[in-house]
Amino acid sequence: MIAIILSLLACSEVRETPSDASEWFTEGEDLDVREPVAFTDQPYDFPSADADGLGSLIDALFPTEDRTNVFAQGDDFGVSNGAVGQDCESEITPELPREFDAVVTLHPRFYFKTEGCDAVSDEKYYGSYFIQDRTGGVFVLGDSKVAHFDVGDRVRIKVRGVRTAYGQDMIYAHDIVDVARGERQPVFFETVEGRRLGDEDMGRVKRIEGVVISEKDTFGEFTVQTDDGIEHSVSLDVELNRRGLEYAVGTRVQVTAPVLFSFDLYSLVVMEIGQITVVD
Repeated sequence: MIAIILSLLACSEVRETPSDASEWFTEGEDLDVREPVAFTDQPYDFPSADADGLGSLIDALFPTEDRTNVFAQGDDFGVSNGAVGQDCESEITPELPREFDAVVTLHPRFYFKTEGCDAVSDEKYYGSYFIQDRTGGVFVLGDSKVAHFDVGDRVRIKVRGVRTAYGQDMIYAHDIVDVARGERQPVFFETVEGRRLGDEDMGRVKRIEGVVISEKDTFGEFTVQTDDGIEHSVSLDVELNRRGLEYAVGTRVQVTAPVLFSFDLYSLVVMEIGQITVVD
């Protein structure tokens, strides 16, 4: 046996260690999740008339009275909410129902908790999103965990009820009438410089650039400060937060996202990694 081993060793080829270890392997591929989102600074070209746009809905019905839901005829809660035994504040308006064409500007997976039809109950929505057209943008409460459309899809939405809760205007009851499949388009954004976000930004997609100045908190929120010293809140959705996405303090980033007003704070809501770009 020893003779056989010695014979094999004698016949084996001696390999020299290369001076450059890179010869042993390739660079490989970058397999990081990217989730690209197409953006544009060119405004939408629809609707042709302001009266047919989301802006007209916003001007006519928002903000609603505190804890009051405004519905189309036949879509209200009725006399009372049997779960809690209290009357639900609601109003009927001839402004609803109305249908609008709009571009989806946030993946329909956003979790949002709001008041129920009265002050003592809560409602949880797991499929909320934003839509926007040439005249305005608005937040839409959605309760489906299955995404039937995506960012950039153009949808036709029938609005049956709206509300304002904790300062946030939103479409409370709606139907998706149609989705223009295969016609996904870039999401329009407006750059914000030299000022804080405000009511005029709610529901619209905005872009800021600055440096991360705080670590992400438990809820996925962190702060970005622009070069002029103005601070903006950035909010990662639940799924991105669970995946551990974060940006170190001192990182310069560009954030493009719709604006939500929650807990007295205007936040840029991020659902896709492609909404944040690290600036070298």
